[in-house]
Amino acid sequence: MKSVPRGTVEPKASLGPLDVVSGFAYRLFGRYADGVAANTPWLRDEILKSNMRITPEGLISLAFFGSVVSALVFVVEFAVALAFASPILLLISGAFAATPALVFLIIMRAPRISQGSRAAALDNELPFVVGFIVVLAGGGISPIASLRRIAKMSEIFPNAAKEARRVLLDIDVFGLDPITALEKAAETSPNKPFSELLYGYTTIIKTGGDLNSFLANKLKEIYESRALKVKKSSDTIGTLAEGYITITSVLGISLFVLFQAEALISHNSSGLQGVEVFGLVGVPLFSVLFLYVLNGVQARFPYVDYYPYKVFALSAPVGIVVFLVPLPLDLFLHTSTALMAATLPAMVVAMKSGRERNALEKALPDFFRDFSEGRKIGLSPEQTIQSLADKHYGLLSKHVKKMSSQVSWGVSTVKVISTFASEVRSWVTREAGMLLAEVIDVGGGTVRSFSDMADFTRKMNDLESEKRSTLKPYLFINYFAAIMVVVTTFIMVYFISTPIKFANSGSFAAPLPTINRGDIGILLTVSVFESWFIGIVAGKMGEGSVADGFKHAFALVLIALLSVVVAQAVMHISIL
Repeated sequence: MKSVPRGTVEPKASLGPLDVVSGFAYRLFGRYADGVAANTPWLRDEILKSNMRITPEGLISLAFFGSVVSALVFVVEFAVALAFASPILLLISGAFAATPALVFLIIMRAPRISQGSRAAALDNELPFVVGFIVVLAGGGISPIASLRRIAKMSEIFPNAAKEARRVLLDIDVFGLDPITALEKAAETSPNKPFSELLYGYTTIIKTGGDLNSFLANKLKEIYESRALKVKKSSDTIGTLAEGYITITSVLGISLFVLFQAEALISHNSSGLQGVEVFGLVGVPLFSVLFLYVLNGVQARFPYVDYYPYKVFALSAPVGIVVFLVPLPLDLFLHTSTALMAATLPAMVVAMKSGRERNALEKALPDFFRDFSEGRKIGLSPEQTIQSLADKHYGLLSKHVKKMSSQVSWGVSTVKVISTFASEVRSWVTREAGMLLAEVIDVGGGTVRSFSDMADFTRKMNDLESEKRSTLKPYLFINYFAAIMVVVTTFIMVYFISTPIKFANSGSFAAPLPTINRGDIGILLTVSVFESWFIGIVAGKMGEGSVADGFKHAFALVLIALLSVVVAQAVMHISIL
């Protein structure tokens, strides 16, 4: 037995909250859980396909424990309701009577829910991972060796790196041969395309087929599937956009009409509070919920540039200060100024990052095509980079010149390219840069490897361009909704405040109850606030990022103010 030096503290395995709770639950309900687990053999397979690290017995014990705790809470609440003879508490108790059974079912279904998140996370990376493997395979690198490289690239492929480490764990720790390990990974993977890829690879190895041809065909299938997913998500986003516009605009206008009807009957503006609550609380909450749903529907990259959000977190207090400082402005003008002050810095940063990202991704295919041509005529990777330094690749040119200078100083090409990939904020560019570094690192890379890489980056660029063009029309829907919110406010005020002319006599009736200037100002403030949130949603809906929504939010606030100027000039309602 290996001796431990005196004074040395042996490391202890750290247990997470789930481990602690499930361990405690197993001590209480272990014998019952063992019996249930023996009759549910499928549960072990469900857990293996999920991201959960728990045994079937532990999960069942946890389900029993959760049910008992919820049952105790129900009993206590029911006893309190009986003690106070409260009908409301008794009604709540009746509603929660099924909670113990519901908790048990939810915990037992947790592995299936986890499978969905694991499959979706890998699905976003799969086209790029397979392209990575295809390019390396062109240089003679086996998929197992490619998985070893992917396992070290958590920043580029966070979810694929986890899947690669699962396979390598079975090979390096548990001693399985690569074929068996890959078959096990395929069997326990909830992502169908990835599972088919692994099964296909093991079949090719066993039968002695053409691996490169198989990988190329699989990449083509995955790209077609990705394109269909983009189209499907665009259709879904269109349906969601209709629902969002209906709630934020149509429902808001309906509430305003109801408020006017109440004002006509009661001759006061007591219903105004309902419109305020809807615009200042309801629309923001629904917008956040809609952003969450969009994030699950849209195809996205695993990398998120948090810099614009950090800038917004710093500039938001400035907007709050501007709003709190007393200014000689109407309320809606004051609110608009505060919103624009809070949004402007983040908007500038997000627009700059977006232009840089799009320019880099647009130039990548041309750069890799020229790189491939340089290798075809016999230039080394270092000579190829230096020969491309004088070519025009837009924003990418300065990075190519920098890499050329570093190579001329004697810095290794792999390090130069890796540094470039780590500095840019475009995930596609980072992934392509790391791929180029890997191709060179395996021995300079074959001509076929660089040709495959050029085709790969071209397909990536075309796919992302198609996605952006498909989502673009939904921006106009949001702009129209924001303008409609402001203009309809003026339309309703105009018709309510205008005397009614009798058709037969030609005489005018007395004016209906009018809305005072202060009430109109509050309604316009609510409209501007709604427009700002609609702009945030427009960025996520039309460009795939909340950060892109800062410029649309800023623009919609300006458009709302312009709509006020135009509407009051046409309808002769004095606000400014």
